[in-house]
Formats: sequence, structure tokens, C-alpha cells
Amino acid sequence: MRLWLLFAPLLLSACARSIPAAAPPSEAAARSPTPPSEVAKSSPVPPVVERVDGSGRELFAAAQVEGVFVLRSLATGEQIVTDAALAGIGELPASTFKIPNALIALERGVLAGADATLKWDGVERGGSPEWNRDHSLASALRDSTVWFFQEVARRIGPEAMQASLRAFAYGNADIGGGIDSFWLKGQLRISPREQVEFMSRLHRRELPVAREHMALVEHMLTRAQAPGWSWRGKTGLTDHEGRAVGWLVGLAERSGTTWAYALMLRAPETEVERLIPLRAELARALLVRHGALPPEAAR
Repeated sequence: MRLWLLFAPLLLSACARSIPAAAPPSEAAARSPTPPSEVAKSSPVPPVVERVDGSGRELFAAAQVEGVFVLRSLATGEQIVTDAALAGIGELPASTFKIPNALIALERGVLAGADATLKWDGVERGGSPEWNRDHSLASALRDSTVWFFQEVARRIGPEAMQASLRAFAYGNADIGGGIDSFWLKGQLRISPREQVEFMSRLHRRELPVAREHMALVEHMLTRAQAPGWSWRGKTGLTDHEGRAVGWLVGLAERSGTTWAYALMLRAPETEVERLIPLRAELARALLVRHGALPPEAAR
């Protein structure tokens, strides 16, 4: 089985050249993030009202992939899905699991903060040359460094990991397949709807971890920002059972309103590399289409 879990800067620049990219958060900045507005988190949570909006399907068709996009307004509770059936199908989360993995590591004291560093063991690994060096939590999340989060998971251990995923209600919370690989090739499954629910709870500071840990991880997911808007997210990519699966899940904020979103793409296993740029391209286009990002974010 081949795993492609890239977040390399070269690929990002290829698919988002015109977006004013946010600089990777410095260690000092990541330790003291500027939190998003607390108003949304202290307000009553509106009920989720879902509607199917198939207007984005032509984008998937043009890209020749099977795909689904889920977008929830945290202000109104309105949730749109482009494909109601596909939005409920669970898949391996791949590198999107780095979000809960980081939260659990911070909460359990495995990592002390954004600048907590693990030494590279000197073994060169495929995927990205950026992986082959020492990493902090901030840089490992930015570069989607697989070995770093595998070691973090081993240090968390199966008992604490299982308890945390159940407390998070994260997908099926199944860690079968090995403590350092259950999200890559094991039994863990999560649907696009569940990804959006998880990101909504992260932003509202409703997960059973310290608020400062949630604020820190959310901050480190920043992909691009400018006055009046921000785009946060984490990619994931894997292939299994003859199928390639690509993810981009996160949060978008514009003029004080926040949306949680999840994009999932599926294609034949042989086309796994083709999904790498498509994740950001399609997610960005759909976020702009539905008003979660301004038009200039698409350029």
C-alpha cells in the first residue's frame, strides 16, 4: 500500500500561486496564537439544518473525480452537502488525523507546545524531503510529517488514544491496525459529515481538552489569510482497496463568520498523485462559491 500525505510548499505554490499565503507560524507565534472571535463560542449553538446543493458537482465532473463537499455555517447551522450519500461514507482520515493526534498529545503532556521537538532518526522516508529532519509540532503539522505523528501516537499509547477518540466521538474511533498506523491503513473511518462536526466542535472549544490546546492547533492549521478572512485546513491522502482518497478539512472565516468544511475526493488507486493539487483547488473554489471566502481568495 502506498501512502501520499503531502503538504509540501512546492505543491501548495503550484495550486495556489495567487493566494496571499500565510507564513508558517513561528514557534513564538504558535505558542501565543491570536484566537478567533470568542463570540461564536459563547453564543447558543444553532441546530444543524442540512440541504443538498448539487451546484458544485460540475467541478468534480470536470476534474474527473468522485467528490463531496460539506460546508456548515457556525453562525446559522445551515449545512450544505453536494452529495448526501457520499457525505455519510466513512474513509481513512489519513493525515487529517494529525489534528486530533496533536490535540491528544498536548492534552496528555506528550508534547509541551508548538515548539516541542522530536529528533529525526536519520532514516530517509518517501513522500517529502521535508520530513527528513528534526521537527517541532508546528513544523510537523505544516509539512505533514508522518514519522513525527507516528512517534507521537506511540508515546500516547493505545489506551489513552482509544479513550480520547471515544471522548471526541471521532468517526468510528477504531484504532485497530496498530497504534502508529490505524489512521493510515487500519480500521479508523470518518465521514465528511463527521469531519465537519469535529471541526465545528474544535472551533467552538467543545472538545474535552484545554481551550488553549484547541486554539493552538486551530492556529497552526492556517493556510492563507488577509484582512477580513482566513483559511485553515489540513490535507490527507491515501490509497487502499484499489481506491485513492484525498481530503481537505478545516475552517474558513470571513467578516467575523466562521464555516467548517470537508472536501473528500475519490479516484482509482492509480490516480492518487493527481488528487494532490485538486484538493486545494476544488476546496478553494467551493468555499468562494458559497461565500465562505472572498473572491480574491480564488486568485
